Amino acid sequence: MNISEVKQIRITDFLQSLGHRPVKIRCGQYWYLSPLRTENTPSFKVNDPTNEWYDFGIAEGGGIIELAMLLYQTSNINEVLRLVSAQADSVPCSRSRPFCPLPGRIEDTMKNITVSPLNHYALLSYLHSRSIDTGIAQRYCKEIHYDLYRRHYFAIAFENVSGGYEMRNPYYKGCIRKKDISIIEYAAGGKQEHVCIFEGFTDFLSYQTLLKQNNAIVCVQGMCDHIIMNSVSNLKKTLEVLGEYKYIHCYLDNDLAGEKTTETIAGLYGIRVVNEAIRYIDYKDLNDCLRGKRR
Repeated sequence: MNISEVKQIRITDFLQSLGHRPVKIRCGQYWYLSPLRTENTPSFKVNDPTNEWYDFGIAEGGGIIELAMLLYQTSNINEVLRLVSAQADSVPCSRSRPFCPLPGRIEDTMKNITVSPLNHYALLSYLHSRSIDTGIAQRYCKEIHYDLYRRHYFAIAFENVSGGYEMRNPYYKGCIRKKDISIIEYAAGGKQEHVCIFEGFTDFLSYQTLLKQNNAIVCVQGMCDHIIMNSVSNLKKTLEVLGEYKYIHCYLDNDLAGEKTTETIAGLYGIRVVNEAIRYIDYKDLNDCLRGKRR
């Protein structure tokens, strides 16, 4: 097999041929006990639709070739191709899946993109329905307009450090341009002792709303920086910027991905890390807490 053919092999089939079976499957996401290390709780995820994996314990991920390099402990591509091919040939059910190229990102087909201050009544109404203070949202967000398939659309836009925008409206959630983390500094050019970490910008806006309400959920009343991951898949990028902080407060979701992400951060930075999600343990995330929507 060549590189293109190996990439067509489903990672889930490849893992099964090696004796690894998922502990949990949900919405095309397969959770495993990591095949790369010893653990008791699954923290290795395979996104079957995109055929990509991510190990929250080591903050690494990629496709089947990157996985095979780690499993077989070699960076020699030819050796990796030989070993994966032999494994696929040894188990008929794990042969290459029929090639079906994934559709391009819908964001790549958007045209006439414009970014402006957040003022559209429909977007402000959506934020109000999520109990988010609209004044706070206008401080940190913009609105983005674009054409798609000859129709005009608009969404809330939240900028990341690479100049991309996380986009959200009642019917759509995505990212235009490059996916990356967002950093909100208390003072430009200088790091604070405290930093709070959020999975998405809705959580960050919810936190700011709770802060305005003097809610006990808020852990830091004074000077603090904020990091918005914009996806737990950005964990590695997040870890790279945490080293300068003395206190790290994790306000992630109360689900498996959020818990594993917090565990990984704590594994690297130890007692500097506080899992603040226990403050809203009866809720899935900060916005549900803000809205009083228990699980």
